[in-house]
Amino acid sequence: MRSFWWAFGFVLVLVAAWLFCFGRAGYSSSEKAPALIILMYHKVTPDPHSGGLGLRVSPASFAAQMRYLRDHGYTVISMNEVPDFLRGKKSLPPKPVVITFDDGYRDNYRYALPVLKAFGYTATVYLVAHAVGGYNFFDANRGVQPRNEMLTWEEIREMQAAGITFGAHTLDHPSLISLSPEEALSQIRGAKEFLEEKLGCPVVHFSYPYGDFNSEVAAIVAAAGYKTAVTDTPGVNYRGANPFTLKRIRVTGKHALWRFAYELERHGKETAGDLQERRKVAKRKGNF
Repeated sequence: MRSFWWAFGFVLVLVAAWLFCFGRAGYSSSEKAPALIILMYHKVTPDPHSGGLGLRVSPASFAAQMRYLRDHGYTVISMNEVPDFLRGKKSLPPKPVVITFDDGYRDNYRYALPVLKAFGYTATVYLVAHAVGGYNFFDANRGVQPRNEMLTWEEIREMQAAGITFGAHTLDHPSLISLSPEEALSQIRGAKEFLEEKLGCPVVHFSYPYGDFNSEVAAIVAAAGYKTAVTDTPGVNYRGANPFTLKRIRVTGKHALWRFAYELERHGKETAGDLQERRKVAKRKGNF
């Protein structure tokens, strides 16, 4: 066991060094490269007893948002296309959007999937592995959210067949920065292995529970064999971005359609060149 941790520690140091360099420089990017928008959802349900509007979007609002994407020229792509885009190996269509759901609530199957299928859209659902077929023990047991049913394996396989991608959200949804490296690895790698066995396919996308991560946790995720990891840091992503600290735009039930449109438009118009220019201005002002 000790030899394993020495070997893993060595790999972790190498990955951490790579992440550091990636975050500072990254791959060369075109100033005209589009901003990649990743939308962050949790629950899609009309039931007010399932929780507040911070995590819940009504099916009607979700359908209106998907319709807005279609009617205003956005192209929904798979998270599987993102790694090659970030490395400069793949071009994306104008106004690319990735749709993601955290936790794996059962309402994703009942209410979100029919809407996604109607528009021909894919999405990525990040599963809390030990919650599948059960309930949201990670929040309900602490009294911070009502008890919600989670997706079953049968529903997950049906969603897979419909083109939905599944990623990992750890085994038990802990705050990873509060764990030891050994515990964090167990949650991160354990979820990948468990889900791959159940789903019969590689699981290469990850979401940090509660959005909690640091450079050490990101390095563990990379060393465990994932290709991307999403955060809850607001913003969009450009070619050359660190694949293990991807930004998202959170969508809540508090967002009227105009607010949803505003968030998309203001971020979508920005290019990598715009971001570089803003950084230069902030640095001159001493704010960067």
